[in-house]
Amino acid sequence: MNDINKDFFDPKFPLLDKFRELAPGSYKHCQNVANICEAIGAELNLNTEILRCAALYHDIGKINNPKYFTENQDDDNVHDRLDPFISCQLITRHVGDGVIYLLKIPDMPSSVIEIVSQHHGDTIMQAFFNKSKNKTEDRFRYKCARPSSDEALILMIVDSVEATARSLSISEKPNNFIKTAINGTIERLVDDNQLNAMRVGTLKLTKKILIKELEGIYHKRVSYDKEEENNQTILDIKKESTSEKTEKEQI
Repeated sequence: MNDINKDFFDPKFPLLDKFRELAPGSYKHCQNVANICEAIGAELNLNTEILRCAALYHDIGKINNPKYFTENQDDDNVHDRLDPFISCQLITRHVGDGVIYLLKIPDMPSSVIEIVSQHHGDTIMQAFFNKSKNKTEDRFRYKCARPSSDEALILMIVDSVEATARSLSISEKPNNFIKTAINGTIERLVDDNQLNAMRVGTLKLTKKILIKELEGIYHKRVSYDKEEENNQTILDIKKESTSEKTEKEQI
């Protein structure tokens, strides 16, 4: 079992502080992924510190080019102006860049670095592949090893599900998009042979906890939005009532 330097989890740790400043969207995503991974790891009796650390730093390589990633963009998407293959190269390199950053940190466990290096496996960048006229799938794949441990497998699933759920939440009904994100992601990864090393029982439990964790995250958001909507309705009713009262007084 690897011991983790507790400073690695401190938001003020130099690399995390730099991450938050340069790529705030990616940093927030990593926080969400780390919280979910930790919950799953605890249920599976895994080393939660190793898993949480890998999750916190899995996208650290995005520091080099944060604006290439949608979670850090405003209205301008640089990929609208780039050849799909170039976009694919720019996006996929964040895994290798992240490994380089982690290798420079004294005492960073090799197990954490290995998990980070495998979190995309050799999956295909489907959006850029679909956009390209070149239909050779291998040109649009990550050039990394597939996940070989439960920790790496869990990180791969949670990373993709969290990003998909966040995207779908904008357009889908709250009681639909979570299961859509989870089922769609797992089906895609299974079909692409990325989860071959995962036991059926581990996958089922991972899915169960994912549903619970995401419902907890988005229930809070939906409840807040509903409360705001109700408050606005009350204000509108009071305003209408006051207006009617004033009109009667004038008559």
